[in-house]
Amino acid sequence: MDTAVYNHLMTQYRPKELTKYDTHKASELRSVVNQIAKKTKTSPIYMVRLTDAKQSYALGVKESSMLLGTGLKELSDTSADGVFSKKKAYASDPEKVGVEIVDEDEEKLPDEFSLKVEKLATPQYNIGNPVYGSSQSLPGGTYKFRISVLDDMYDFQYNIKKDSDNAEVMNGVASFINKANIGLNVGVVPNDSDDRVRMSIVSDATGNSGDERIFTLTDRNSDGKLGIVDYFGLNEQEKSATSSKFYMDGVEKSTLANEFTIGKALRVSLKGTNIDGDGISIRYRPDSEKILTSLNKVKDAYNYMIEGSDEYAKITNKTSKLASELKYLVEPFKSEMESCGLLFEEHGTMKIDESLATQAINDGDMQKLFASDSDLSKRLLGKSESVKLDPMEYVDKLLVSYPNYTKEGVGYSYITSLYSGMLFNYYC
Repeated sequence: MDTAVYNHLMTQYRPKELTKYDTHKASELRSVVNQIAKKTKTSPIYMVRLTDAKQSYALGVKESSMLLGTGLKELSDTSADGVFSKKKAYASDPEKVGVEIVDEDEEKLPDEFSLKVEKLATPQYNIGNPVYGSSQSLPGGTYKFRISVLDDMYDFQYNIKKDSDNAEVMNGVASFINKANIGLNVGVVPNDSDDRVRMSIVSDATGNSGDERIFTLTDRNSDGKLGIVDYFGLNEQEKSATSSKFYMDGVEKSTLANEFTIGKALRVSLKGTNIDGDGISIRYRPDSEKILTSLNKVKDAYNYMIEGSDEYAKITNKTSKLASELKYLVEPFKSEMESCGLLFEEHGTMKIDESLATQAINDGDMQKLFASDSDLSKRLLGKSESVKLDPMEYVDKLLVSYPNYTKEGVGYSYITSLYSGMLFNYYC
């Protein structure tokens, strides 16, 4: 293949993502060469008049056969890192409880369980004194105050301009504390009964491990004058922090936060209560996203072979040989495939109904369909290996002579790629 043509054609295809299925032992590579040699011993001699269409089709067919083989091998892999071995945690009511596996070591995962949430963990909430925003605030000058958050203390110094009103000072102090990023959210909120305003402070942290507050504020002025904390009532606690309360398989539990990890492997997020309803079931299923990724490889490769074969047939006025072979191959399995969400269009291309496919994954039907010993997998994988070995089988060519079966054949290991120039890198 001409270098310029090859470089042009390669821009039309996605870079191949190498997987463990694309690496080979020396014995496997020898087996490939032996297969090629065996094939050429009994193959006719032919000549090919190369065109851009033939080269593009041959390259696309080989790329697709490799993608098809990779997808099939991923789906039939029963090892610990196979796509069907990867689990995903699910909650029966995801609006109230979220779950996520954070460690792939399945032995660390807790057994499946039921959860009832009686109370969520809440933050500490302070609400200040009501003041009129347009009224004059504290006298101009420098004001110092300290904020203690859990075990940390932060000292602040804020300058109030002469003749500043309350709204200006309150918004300035709120912005000043928020920018410090100390785990507090400070704002100015309207008073419930009139047009006055108050300062509110809410902690990021939640939970109550005793009578201690999550945060406190104190004035630190050395001259004893009225400070920002006392004037605006910033240390007035409206609601204390509370811990969560829930039941795992009927056993009462409590946590300081609404998000916690079990066994360093399963992260649980409490979002709502359901104490009066049925327990929320936490279950494990195959990770459908990873499996759908492999299924899409199979679909994309299959469709390219069908569409590429049909398009090439139109250009050359020949029969669509590869498309016909593939359609004949999957015909006996169509009902099984369609029940698993692998549907077929009018022209024979495949599409995936993700809801049906996900259900088949959860029920175990998808794994059975693509098991290594299933007839569908064996047929499709066999065809992908055949096409990968000799993509030139599907382009029109001039037959020169048939093999002489009266003599021992001589194999030419690279004859299958003599015209397509495709034995390089991972292409064995």
